[in-house]
Amino acid sequence: MTSLLLAVLLLPPAAAAEERPNIIMLDICSTRADHFGTYGYPRDTTPHMDALGQGGAVFENAMSEGSWCLPSYASLLTGHVPEVHGLYTSLLAQGLPKFESTLASELRRSGYRTALFSGGVYLRPEWGLTKGFDTYVNTFSTSTPGRIPAPFETNLDDLLAWVKKERRSGPFFVFATIDDLHVPYHSSDPDQYDPGYQGVARDTDVFSVPFARAYNDEPSGYPESMKAKVAAFKSDPRHLRHLIARYDAALHSADQRIGEFLAQLKRLGLDKNTVLIVTADHGELLGEKGLLNHTQSLYEPVLHVPLIVKHPGLPKLAGRRFSQLVQRIDLMPTILELAEAPAQHLELQGRSLMPLLRDPGAPWREVAFARSKRNLARLSDLNIEERVAREKCWKLHHYLYKDRYELYDLCSDPLEAEDLAAERPDIAQRLSFALVKDMEVSRPHVSGLPSGRTPRSLDLAPLPPKD
Repeated sequence: MTSLLLAVLLLPPAAAAEERPNIIMLDICSTRADHFGTYGYPRDTTPHMDALGQGGAVFENAMSEGSWCLPSYASLLTGHVPEVHGLYTSLLAQGLPKFESTLASELRRSGYRTALFSGGVYLRPEWGLTKGFDTYVNTFSTSTPGRIPAPFETNLDDLLAWVKKERRSGPFFVFATIDDLHVPYHSSDPDQYDPGYQGVARDTDVFSVPFARAYNDEPSGYPESMKAKVAAFKSDPRHLRHLIARYDAALHSADQRIGEFLAQLKRLGLDKNTVLIVTADHGELLGEKGLLNHTQSLYEPVLHVPLIVKHPGLPKLAGRRFSQLVQRIDLMPTILELAEAPAQHLELQGRSLMPLLRDPGAPWREVAFARSKRNLARLSDLNIEERVAREKCWKLHHYLYKDRYELYDLCSDPLEAEDLAAERPDIAQRLSFALVKDMEVSRPHVSGLPSGRTPRSLDLAPLPPKD
């Protein structure tokens, strides 16, 4: 008996972990939850992801960590807020700090095969977020005019080939970003929801970050000539309607490719032992508050993201909807728990969703937070300048470039149209105190993790070599 126990203990990590699930995360850039059918959108934009939600858990109040890709990816893959990992503006970012581990690194140490497929700039190696991935494929090209992200279809064949190859090599983790909904809104049929339109919104400049900056009256980041196109665009509401229709067409196109991928997984039998997670790094403004894109603010179109989890080992989750406030920073501890990988040494700042998935009545957070730094092409004021604190209904906005708080009741005003800060100073005071407390608790006072300690993972054995 003793020799048998010793033999089991000496098994390599992958062999000892054969029963652990595969984990696939599909992260759809610039995708707002309220344009999904499962979140109540009237257009049939997401039939395949809606079907996935019917077979799994749908989180109705999932929040991104911020408003754009780099800090959101960094928080997802380190489990830390931007104040800790430091990747909250590309002007200052020098790559991931040495004290940080990554989700992929921790999974590799626990015997998982890891792969990253992307079409976006902020998952290029120079940011440090590719650390720990056995396989890395990024179809983004710096030579592309406008630095446009590549759509999901450019990675789909490689992703499927990798899954087919690795499905019998022990458990695997795939992180795939889907960049179709980042401007210019890639779609196989861009006029699907607005056929026959002719107007300024057909100009390719309209589907660009510089156009959004000019539209939003930001101080820089666009040529002066863009202002004339903005004026023409604003002259008639039909142009905005066409832009929204183009966005929805891109979402539908991405959903079709995701449907193809899910069908292949089922043909391979992987649906029986693979946890599927569909979410988004942030959303997209489509005219709300007089803003486009996601270059500023933390209003709901930017912060409220989809989160769907299908776990083959928890069939009772089928069709279950969760109203609790969850954050993307909760996904790293969730995935590590699914993989039975140790996490205590990492000082993760989110909470595993697994207790909630097992018991929907489990106690959960009362307040959620997000923060962002507008990634403007200027060096003045490098502080994080946008913060929000949200309860179930109440949401407080604090922007350094505005002279007062904003307060909204999301239960009665989901579009944040009526600022109630002056009428409800009691709520504003309570949430502003929570916001300041969160800033003090979550930020590091010395370089490194929030406690100031060096993570134990840095003292572990090196990562297994890549094959």
